[in-house]
Amino acid sequence: MSPQMPVETGQLTSSKQAPVTRHWPPAPAGARRLARGIGETPARAAFVIMIALLAGCTSSATTGPNATPTQSAAAAASTPPAARTFTSRHYGYTEALPASWSSAVQATQQWDGTGSPGDQDSVVDLFQGPGGIEAWALAAPTKQSLAAYARTTIRASAAAHPCPATPQTNQAITIGGEPARLLTMQCPPGSGFLVELAVTIHNGTAHVFASQNPTGSGSHSADRAAFRKFLAGIQLQR
Repeated sequence: MSPQMPVETGQLTSSKQAPVTRHWPPAPAGARRLARGIGETPARAAFVIMIALLAGCTSSATTGPNATPTQSAAAAASTPPAARTFTSRHYGYTEALPASWSSAVQATQQWDGTGSPGDQDSVVDLFQGPGGIEAWALAAPTKQSLAAYARTTIRASAAAHPCPATPQTNQAITIGGEPARLLTMQCPPGSGFLVELAVTIHNGTAHVFASQNPTGSGSHSADRAAFRKFLAGIQLQR
């Protein structure tokens, strides 16, 4: 289980204010396109072989007999790595994905600040990290201060789920250069199920980044470290 996210108003209702996490094991990577190419005709196969032979000749001519492993290594070293930056379509932030993190789902529509969307809903950006940890993000306009919005988050979690009324930690951090609060709790208390919520406000928009490990078998210290690396990659757009 995981806590709900708050909505703009500081008043808590029974079924609104925050997203509820529903555990969602990701589909195995590479599960699609497994059967591509089955049923190709002999003529098509021969055509593919011909193209491969021509490509081999072109490659040999381009490389030349004088190319050395040292030259090849130098060329590879000079090639910049592919960018791993996720840009949210709806929520005004980018994420420079750390190693072992990937974008699982981009929100297909914008959250209106009502209801309680979870990690499978169409209004959240979902990410998968190392060791089974996941993080998700959403945002909505607010007139609250950061402190008030953090309190709303805590109250919503305690009201809708068996989460403590007081988090284990309520730490001041920064996200994308903005002041933020990092809330850590176990839901229910003493269960060992770690939930972390990071809340910040930028230009009148409350951003909420949450994490949990739905496998229930992750190391708390490793999950905390992974989530902090994730948060360090966030930039809030101006």
